[in-house]
Amino acid sequence: MTSELFITHKLTVPTINITPLTKETILRHWNQIIFNLYHKYRSGFAMLVAFIFVLSCNNITWAQTESQVEAAQLRQPPTAQVIHEHCLNWLKENANEKQLKSWQQLVLPQEPTQPQLELIIKAISLVDEPTRVLSIELPTMPKHEIATAIEKYQPQINDSWISSNLKLWLGRELSQRHLYEEALQEFVQVDTQELVDPATYFFYRAVCEHHLLLKTEALASLNSLLTQCKPLPSRYRMVGELMKQDIAKLEEKSLDEISRKMTDVKRRLNLGRAGEKVQKLEKEIIESLDELIKKLEQQAANASSSSSSGTGKGNQPNSGAKDSRVKGSTAPGNVDDKDIGRKDGWGKLPPKDQAKAKQILGTLFPPHYRRAIEAYNRKAAQREAPTP
Repeated sequence: MTSELFITHKLTVPTINITPLTKETILRHWNQIIFNLYHKYRSGFAMLVAFIFVLSCNNITWAQTESQVEAAQLRQPPTAQVIHEHCLNWLKENANEKQLKSWQQLVLPQEPTQPQLELIIKAISLVDEPTRVLSIELPTMPKHEIATAIEKYQPQINDSWISSNLKLWLGRELSQRHLYEEALQEFVQVDTQELVDPATYFFYRAVCEHHLLLKTEALASLNSLLTQCKPLPSRYRMVGELMKQDIAKLEEKSLDEISRKMTDVKRRLNLGRAGEKVQKLEKEIIESLDELIKKLEQQAANASSSSSSGTGKGNQPNSGAKDSRVKGSTAPGNVDDKDIGRKDGWGKLPPKDQAKAKQILGTLFPPHYRRAIEAYNRKAAQREAPTP
């Protein structure tokens, strides 16, 4: 009888959808199951069966939910066919017959090998004149002129998909030319769900944030690059992992950070920038260096005081000796002058040699040297000879 009851209970459990969209939906279904089973079957064994069933649904539901979330987080680029169709639909709304014909001649011969992001830019250039001019002039434009050109650049794009990929292309080009602030301004306006190359977006955004020492933002971009972008080019993966290791160990106000700020100042100066941002960075560098020097001096002082306290105070003199003397001696150390005599012209040169020496001195040294030497010789001659 017990087994029959178990089978009946198992067959009459209401059927639910075990792949809900939210956690709240899952819990609502579970509560409804428990409530129905409790009021319909009062026996303890039936409640045990209901509890086991709910636990099994819990495992299945959460396993499927986690797999759905993981799949939703993957960022895969659309196929070439989808990209071509979107470009063609946009051109049909904004281009004339001549431009559409140019598009067909452009896309069909190069379809197998044409990079998709560049293809979108060519489609935009057929309709939007500012984009066409910028795409032609940007590769050869001096770096200090690019910022001004970007400020004047006003594309006429009314499609969010086209606009997002245009900003991706522009941000990549600016990043490659070390214009990291301008590149980030483009990247933050991008809808990542509409990109044809998510890996390129997260890689170059991480490059900008890494160079600008935005540690938290760089780690977030690198995590998205390394975990969500499929497929991921090997060059992006290798460089991304190196950047992640490098930025993760960066400490605030460390010598490493100071060095990076100096490099950033050099980059800005090479771009012809010496405004408030550069001056602020330079001030931060000086203040950080001052703090670091004071910290090192304090550490050295603490180490010196600790070592001196260990040796004891009895061996430390209050001041140095006034006179040099042999250790253990109390005499002042004076000695008597020795009479070396004046025989054989000691200390004097023959007249010819004296004249020759004076001539050499006159040619090698300034006149006042000679006058000083003559004055010395006169004083020496006037000095009384020591008595024997």
